Amino acid sequence: MEKKIKRTANSTKSASGNSEEKTIILTILIALVIIGALLVNLVFFTHVETEQFSAIYYLDSEKQTTNLPKTVVLGENSTFSLWVGVENQNGTTMDYSVRVKVDDGKSLVNPSPVEPTEMINRTLLNDENREFPVKISLDQLGSNRVIFELWFFNATKNELYTGNWVSLTIEAIQE
Repeated sequence: MEKKIKRTANSTKSASGNSEEKTIILTILIALVIIGALLVNLVFFTHVETEQFSAIYYLDSEKQTTNLPKTVVLGENSTFSLWVGVENQNGTTMDYSVRVKVDDGKSLVNPSPVEPTEMINRTLLNDENREFPVKISLDQLGSNRVIFELWFFNATKNELYTGNWVSLTIEAIQE
């Protein structure tokens, strides 16, 4: 004879099972609230440090980088215009000096010992970017290097070199 076992579905949960579910849900909700509070603090109350810097660059006479002179003919087109740009991202107003120097490309740079042919002094606000016209005249045959050095003024230390410079090498020929 075969015995049949009748199984009944247990449709009711014990009181302890229901209490465990409530505890798990409550724990998850508390964790979500804590994570949310940390994210809100991170997004709205944490100060992000931005890198402070000064920048210098040069552009051609059309304020682009496409037609920078590479070769000039002495006496014909050896005087030309460039633009030099300075950017202030130091978090404060800064007094800058751009020193324009021309050498044969063999002297050290950073800073160059050559006397400046021109100095441009300007005050820039934080986040300000300015471009200034510069007229360059070359009179030496061969390789010429035009150097733009960026200096700033400090009330306690007078003037300081920022360590920022750019240069452009131009060959001067005779025809």
